[in-house]
Amino acid sequence: MKKLHTTHCTLLTSVFSLLTSLICLLALASCTQFFQDKVAKTDGLPGTNLDDLVSEKTEITQLDAPLEVNVSTAVSPDCNFITWSAVSNAVYYRIERAVVKTANADGTFSAPDDADYEVLSKFVYGTSYTDEILTAPTYKNEEYGWGYFYRVSAENPRQKYDASEYKVSSAATLFAPVTTVTASQGEDSAYIMVNWQKTGNASAYKIYRSQYADGSGSSLLATVTGNQNWYKNEVDTAAQGIEFYYSVYAVNSQNYTAPVSPVALGYSLVEGAPGRVKNVKVTTGRGETIDKISISWDAVSGSNVKYVVYRTSSIDSATTKLSAKDYSATTFTDTKNLQANVYYYYQIMAYTYDEDGTSQLKGPISESSSIDKNPCEGYLLSPPVSLSVVYTADGSNCVLTFPAGLGSSEYPKDSGLSTDYNSYSYKVYTCDTQAGTFADSGSVFEDSSLVAKDGYYSVTVPPAKFYKISTYRTDIPLESALSAVSAPAPKAATSLAATERAFIDGVTVSGKENASGVYPVKVTWTAPAGGADGGYYLYRSTKKDSGFRKVQDDPISADVTEYIDAYDSAKPGTVYYYRILSLNELKQGANYSNVDSGYGALTHDQYMREYNKTIKSSHKKLTLMHKAGSTDKLGSETKEGTLSGSISYNAKIAGLGARIIMYYDTYADFYINNDESLGYYFCVTGNTNTTASMDASGTMDGTVTCTGMYPGTVVYDNIKIKGGAAGGGYYGITPEGFESQNVDWTVGEE
Repeated sequence: MKKLHTTHCTLLTSVFSLLTSLICLLALASCTQFFQDKVAKTDGLPGTNLDDLVSEKTEITQLDAPLEVNVSTAVSPDCNFITWSAVSNAVYYRIERAVVKTANADGTFSAPDDADYEVLSKFVYGTSYTDEILTAPTYKNEEYGWGYFYRVSAENPRQKYDASEYKVSSAATLFAPVTTVTASQGEDSAYIMVNWQKTGNASAYKIYRSQYADGSGSSLLATVTGNQNWYKNEVDTAAQGIEFYYSVYAVNSQNYTAPVSPVALGYSLVEGAPGRVKNVKVTTGRGETIDKISISWDAVSGSNVKYVVYRTSSIDSATTKLSAKDYSATTFTDTKNLQANVYYYYQIMAYTYDEDGTSQLKGPISESSSIDKNPCEGYLLSPPVSLSVVYTADGSNCVLTFPAGLGSSEYPKDSGLSTDYNSYSYKVYTCDTQAGTFADSGSVFEDSSLVAKDGYYSVTVPPAKFYKISTYRTDIPLESALSAVSAPAPKAATSLAATERAFIDGVTVSGKENASGVYPVKVTWTAPAGGADGGYYLYRSTKKDSGFRKVQDDPISADVTEYIDAYDSAKPGTVYYYRILSLNELKQGANYSNVDSGYGALTHDQYMREYNKTIKSSHKKLTLMHKAGSTDKLGSETKEGTLSGSISYNAKIAGLGARIIMYYDTYADFYINNDESLGYYFCVTGNTNTTASMDASGTMDGTVTCTGMYPGTVVYDNIKIKGGAAGGGYYGITPEGFESQNVDWTVGEE
């Protein structure tokens, strides 16, 4: 018997028989698979995967995520290296990065939120990526203390596959340089001891020496193994008293060298040098000045004694020489490049000249550094180092959170080298514009009235657009400079809603659909009270509570409360979840809107294709239509849907032809996204009937009503049968909310 063209129509074949000696003819009804004698019997196929029942070969709808994403840990001093496992059918990969700037107490980094990730590249065609963090790295770069997280998604829009879920890496780190180096200064005449703080992953250290304060012209003294953090530089008599400057390079087993460390001054003791300077102390400059620090020390006995003043700091162990040549006073005021929120440490070296008056005889340096028992520690009156602002729960006020000022007993990064603490007040300033003149708001808070949590205070103030804060001493009186500007994160946008298979005027029109036949989704929301001056970031995910990625790189304008998401990779049958983040002018946000789901409408042609997956699946459950003998196809049977309802089949002789009735009663085989909680994909009720004559030509009739993800109707009255196969005509497709449209009988058979 002739094999018919497989069609998306639901009916093509049944059987009638002429009782003659030569001919037994069958007229057809229902599906062309009646005549596919080699089709195996498929009674009651299990499973609910949409594509398993449509074809023998599993069809891909979403790519798998990479199995692993590996990142470098302290390998390169300027780059992170990321590699991942290849994903079958992926064309390229999307990689994003999030930076965590504060490590946990144990040195690890907590995983960032979805909103912290920024796109590095949307098109990586291999399975590796090099992320350049620093172009000119130095030991001063704060990036060495950060953790870098990466997430990778596999993509293939060419085949209309959904992008994979993200695979997230552990924290990557840069290979950090040595940041603290010290050298002994006049401790012994035979050697100079160099010490440094180890850095992670170092397999060796290279020690260099120069006679210049900037470290230029240095030469390699030695290389020591990574478990050693000291080097003894022996000096001969001729080198005694000469100032040397030491620097250290860290090297790892991957042959990367970190940037050079700060330079440390060292010298050996020479006979005839004066004694050690004692009682070095800050006289003015422990939070009672804003631009200078004054120190004093006891005079060293001897004739024609001179002094050199040196400074290091909590952010740079490099030694800075402050005093002019042949400085002879026992006091000094430092005004050189002083910064707020930095501890400064001072050491004094006494010297005289030899008998010829040409060579300096340097005494041992004072024991007043940050690692000595009596450090000479000073600092400027400084504003709180950070300031964050959020609205109160009812939105009527704002909560400011800031650390106690440097010099307070509650300062979270207190050096612990002194118990000479100050009691501060904190003054709040406000302004309506970011770059405007900030005015005293009248809100003042005293250390003594506040309770610190881990060194941070939280205070409630009237709402304002922008804030700064200062540290104030009422006993002098003196006020610090103002802190950096901060603004409250806007309140959450409300009533976010995404359309579901909706007709959108001017959007759901021919040419606006993507390659998968899916129209855009319209997302709307209500602006938060007080607005969102920085606009909005819109996020999309295929999951309700994770995996969100920014829909666009630049914020949506602050005066806009809707967005047309023409997502090129949107697929039929996929539900997308949306949320929006309100931003202030600093592009900061903390409050997300509600999450709502949405999905685009389908073109009429695509509607037929998606509907027909359920129809084709139902045919596989029938047995009579797949039997080899023509007359064996006659009869009746009923099969249940995998999830709901039933399909009834009845084929019989009618006059000189055949009549086949197929009736669907709330029949469903698939869940939306294979997720039971989302409901049925297509649930169909109605008839798909065929009437055929002796010459195997005829017509189809019937209407199927669809509910589920894409409600609508499919009408078969204009499908023609010629020569035992669908041979012309069209379906009448009417998705709910849309006008009816004719769809050619070949659609669905691609």
